[in-house]
Amino acid sequence: MGTTRDLDEYYKRLGLPHAASPADIKRAYRRLRAKYHPDRNKGDESAVEPAFKRVQEAFEILTGKRQPPSRMPAASHGDGRAAEARHRSRAPEDAVRTARPASGPTGFASNGGPLPVRGANRHTQLYVPLDVAMNGGDVPASYQVTATCRKCHGMSAPHMAKPCEHCGGRGHLHDGTVCEACAGRGRVRSTLWCPACQNKGVELYPKSDAITVPPGAWDGQRLVVTGGGFPGLHGGAAGDAIFTIAILCGSDFQREGLDLSGDVEIDFVTATLGGPFNARVFGRDLRMTIPPNARHGSIIRLAAHGLSDSAGRRGELKLRIVLAMPQEAPHLTDEQRRLFQEMFDDAARRSASATC
Repeated sequence: MGTTRDLDEYYKRLGLPHAASPADIKRAYRRLRAKYHPDRNKGDESAVEPAFKRVQEAFEILTGKRQPPSRMPAASHGDGRAAEARHRSRAPEDAVRTARPASGPTGFASNGGPLPVRGANRHTQLYVPLDVAMNGGDVPASYQVTATCRKCHGMSAPHMAKPCEHCGGRGHLHDGTVCEACAGRGRVRSTLWCPACQNKGVELYPKSDAITVPPGAWDGQRLVVTGGGFPGLHGGAAGDAIFTIAILCGSDFQREGLDLSGDVEIDFVTATLGGPFNARVFGRDLRMTIPPNARHGSIIRLAAHGLSDSAGRRGELKLRIVLAMPQEAPHLTDEQRRLFQEMFDDAARRSASATC
């Protein structure tokens, strides 16, 4: 059996890295076998049959059912030329219907190597503060992706196999007896120790990003960062990082569905007289109208000022009035305080007479 480098060709035929597990090998084989089986490609049997045989050979060698040749064959370009000739012989509209990227129909690039494989997407929950969900803004996100170990290139994984040194990968010795070291399989488990990945064959790579959240975000909304996911194989593009929003209310506001409720401080002069009032809510100035003689604990309802949903509906914002002293109160003079008291005393007498 050749070197470990020889096995790389068979892994590439299945579009897999060295760190692929036996289950990964079986899944990739089943997928490619179904794709290039001549029975499923009526009219293109001659074009897909070479690829079908190459996939079958790779699976049998990587699973120990067949011994690899002592010398790896050079990558064949015949499949690509046959496909091009077949496409040229078809009508223009048929060629448009069967158009593919610049590669043969065998699942391998025109140079005999595997086609690039896009990386998997990374799904992460993004916790968004209430004010950012309402107004928009950036939220920092940290997550991890896995990729083939850069130090051992996945060759230290426990499921990896290498040619048996005792029999040269043949599975039997020169006298024809079965090799006891590999039990006739021609391959043995990897004994390479990699301190970088602890013999897992893959590493965790930390990633961080500032995710831009649009105004009016909702629970469950998905935000996509292109290329932020797992790296691709054979030069393929990285997958996407997909963030699912979960809104955090904090202790200042409570929510019920799309409705929000909280407190708003209003000085008792404004509460008594009524009129327009500006309050700082969700990190921005919110203008509202206070009715005259508003009491402590009364509710101000603001329609369409709550959270949003995916259909564009917005909930209600309910603000509970909490009376507070005016900031100017400490600066009143004694005369102003006396007049203030007289006004309330006069109001109390008129109230008492009205009830008699």
